[in-house]
Amino acid sequence: MRLALERRAVLSLGANLGDRVATIDRAVRALDVIDGIRVLERSRAWESPSWHPDGEGLSPDYANIVAIVGTTLEPLELLDAIHAIEDALGRVREERYGSRTIDIDIVAIGQLELDSEELTVPHPRAHERQFVLQPWLELEPRATLPGHGSVAELAEYADGDVWPLA
Repeated sequence: MRLALERRAVLSLGANLGDRVATIDRAVRALDVIDGIRVLERSRAWESPSWHPDGEGLSPDYANIVAIVGTTLEPLELLDAIHAIEDALGRVREERYGSRTIDIDIVAIGQLELDSEELTVPHPRAHERQFVLQPWLELEPRATLPGHGSVAELAEYADGDVWPLA
């Protein structure tokens, strides 16, 4: 019998197709029923413009949240669980920057630093994404992103617009 220690993980959830907030809500509920994951906190919904290498705003705007979860899963097990939720909610992986019904990224798992073919933690672009930083700040104003520093300071310099979703 393996006795696993629970770690805090920061997840970023976003959607720009369909009923964006309802889909995010379904994803959070799905996370919370997985053995080895419990949702501790979630931010309110924030909106951000879509981004594509050919230009910003070519697709519908995104709704985004950050969820803090406690997990006993190993990082790749957590990734597999997230992919299963995305698949169940209709996520299609055809285009790298394409529109999506749901996108769930692992931003950080405690102070873990991992770089493998399947997963990089912390997320390699989280430090430059307002749609991750602002919702995270809402939950944890003193948060730090491993390898990058204070989330509040990162948010001061990160590009992009984000605003609370009414």
